[in-house]
Amino acid sequence: MTAHLGHKKAALSQTGNVRNAHSQKTLKTPTGDQLISVPRDRQGSFEPVTVPKHGTMAKELHDCILLLYAKGMGNADITDFVGRTYGVEYSTSQVSVITNSLLSDIAQWHRRPLEDVYAIVWMDAIHYKIRHEGKVISKACMVTLGVDLSDQQDILSHDIVGTEKASEWMAILEGLRQRGVADIFFLCSDNLKGLDKAMEAICPKSIRQICIVHQVRNSLKYFAHKERRKMAADIKETYRASNQTAAKDAFNEFKAKWHTKYAKAVESWEKNWDNLTAFLEYPQEIRKLIYTTNIIESFNASLRKYTRNKKVFPNDDSAIKSIYLAAMAIKKKWHKFRFNWPQIQNQLYIHFKNRIN
Repeated sequence: MTAHLGHKKAALSQTGNVRNAHSQKTLKTPTGDQLISVPRDRQGSFEPVTVPKHGTMAKELHDCILLLYAKGMGNADITDFVGRTYGVEYSTSQVSVITNSLLSDIAQWHRRPLEDVYAIVWMDAIHYKIRHEGKVISKACMVTLGVDLSDQQDILSHDIVGTEKASEWMAILEGLRQRGVADIFFLCSDNLKGLDKAMEAICPKSIRQICIVHQVRNSLKYFAHKERRKMAADIKETYRASNQTAAKDAFNEFKAKWHTKYAKAVESWEKNWDNLTAFLEYPQEIRKLIYTTNIIESFNASLRKYTRNKKVFPNDDSAIKSIYLAAMAIKKKWHKFRFNWPQIQNQLYIHFKNRIN
């Protein structure tokens, strides 16, 4: 009705046509007959679409439209498909009204209470082209994945950020805190600029671990192609070390060999050394989980399969709707229990006994 009239309830009409109460009809559903109210307009020109006149199909069409939207189809493609398949004519504005109804569900999902303690939280960005103030710019959707002490892994949030800086990370972490998160043992991510400052303000006790895999990839960019294999083998001795002392000795050898020729790559390891090697303070069960962000990168790769058809999103809300639907569609892949959790949990208790209730 909103799309048909061109204005929301209680707004001034430009055409003279307004809402005119409701009529009732019985809708047959898989759970039995349901009495529903169908909106009417003053001029009698409104043709219900989700539940057509004399029709009984409602939820199937609604779910179909959301599924197609989740798969990355545009509004025009959806109207064409639904018209050809079901013989029901939708306009693109009507499809937009249906998908916009998701925004309240997304807002509620984003406000849901979280656990008070998370053993590990991973953060990683996936970038999209989004129209903003008449221009198409690249924005990041920062996805936050966490596993709590009972071994429940879940997506905690996904936020569109305009620029990757400390204030954005602080807002994300503050959002988690307001939803009940009191403590995070490990926060794992790529080398996000400004994240250390945000953590100092919001979760100062959390241990930062920069993804080793990302660091190696970034370092390889500075090396000549013919020397990359040697470099990878040399730096591997650093993060495969048994402890911090052995890692530092291996790095000093790496530095002596490569610093003259590739100073920028070597200095990057020195600058981020504490956050790169934090995992070496812990046993193998914990190391495997925190030394890389492959877990959340795998989730983001699955997201891309659903959203890659959208070359440009018209606004942030459109991107959030697609990401949310895609995340729900692949829920089984990320809402799961971690392998070998009893052993991991035992090591967490040893190292964080005072922070576990």
